Amino acid sequence: MDLKWLLVRRITLVALACFAAGAALAIYETAHEARRQNAELVDMVARQLNLQLSRIDRSTDIPKHFPDWDLIANLSLQPGQCVALLGVDGSVQRSSCVGIDAAAHRAPSWLIDAYGLSINRGLSAARTLRYRGAPQGTITAEFDAAATASRAWATIAPLLGFSAVLITVLCLVTYFVINRALMPAKEILAGLNRLARGDLAHRLPPFRLAELNRISEVFNALSADLNEATTQRTELARRLVDAQEQERRHIARELHDEIAQKLSALSALAACLRTRARSDAPGLVEEARELESMASGLMLTLRRTLTYLRPQEIDDLGLIPSLEALVARHNDSADGRTNYSIETHGVVEPLKAETSAHVYRIIQEALTNASKHAEARNVQVLVQQAADSDREMIKLSVVDDGVGPSRGERPSLPTGAGLIGMRERVIALSGTFAAGPLSGGGFGLHVEFPTLQRGA
Repeated sequence: MDLKWLLVRRITLVALACFAAGAALAIYETAHEARRQNAELVDMVARQLNLQLSRIDRSTDIPKHFPDWDLIANLSLQPGQCVALLGVDGSVQRSSCVGIDAAAHRAPSWLIDAYGLSINRGLSAARTLRYRGAPQGTITAEFDAAATASRAWATIAPLLGFSAVLITVLCLVTYFVINRALMPAKEILAGLNRLARGDLAHRLPPFRLAELNRISEVFNALSADLNEATTQRTELARRLVDAQEQERRHIARELHDEIAQKLSALSALAACLRTRARSDAPGLVEEARELESMASGLMLTLRRTLTYLRPQEIDDLGLIPSLEALVARHNDSADGRTNYSIETHGVVEPLKAETSAHVYRIIQEALTNASKHAEARNVQVLVQQAADSDREMIKLSVVDDGVGPSRGERPSLPTGAGLIGMRERVIALSGTFAAGPLSGGGFGLHVEFPTLQRGA
């Protein structure tokens, strides 16, 4: 949840809790006052009736006038209050009530019902009327639930309106104040997103708030350390893979210059032996023919090894013809089961020899993986030059429409030996690497790196 809305929600909850506490206090005070008034009324009625019983006992009053309820009716009763005298048998002998002003009755019905069920029952007061130790009845006083609920509502209603206005003002002020105070947080978040995308050169400005400024300092230091570590790693990866390619080229040259020539000489010698054996030693013709066949087979194997180590066409013809020849070989091997194609856009040539070798190896490994695992009908290779802001970029992609692996079987990050090798080459090129299942099916590999250096 957004921090601003989280704070607004918490302030709202605190304000509502304060309102609930205030409302509860108002209800308690109203109930306490009603209970006190009932108790006072019962005491007053008891005193009046005791005086009358005293007059009757002194023969200054007659018993049939008891209770003289006119004296009780003249007492000051509150709106909605009732007082009654119950006989010894519990029957109502006399009672008086004061109604409530219907126009002033504004409490909602739910509050009246709740008041009547939970609070009003405990507000009544009762007192046994005794004269000379003998019980004469019971005096009770109580309020109507609507009356006490209306008195409580008269206190709560203004508090409710004030709380609503206060909560609204607090939420608005909090939102705008926090939004302004957290504006640097947006810049920090944007910086983190750029850092996550690989922009290690981005730096945060200093901030006025000490805590945010400390975050900026740590962020900038971390970015600088990551940038330096990434640069060192890229340089190390570049040296390693360049050294690997140079070693491959050296081994291929040695095999071509030494082993290939000797195998050619061996094949020619075997052919001469076979020719001489026809006239001088016919029994050795078959052995000479086998020797010639073995030399030819070794020559073919050596040529495939040389092609794998260092395709001659990269140095002789260039990168794009080498890739076209690679795609053609895969089409020949697929025998119509899979169609391999290549597209090029922009000026890809000339790249450095090592860079061309890296591109060739990446696409070679991707095509090998597609031929082994994809079971695709079509595999497309795309090599293009594109402009990204102020840099020229080379973009490579190998996409197939095969069944491919599920997302659970192969993650989007490279884990296999071949994919790890491709990733190392991409790091050496200061590029980005993405490989994984496509949303529409199949598998895709995408590489992008800057053309920092060109040359033969």
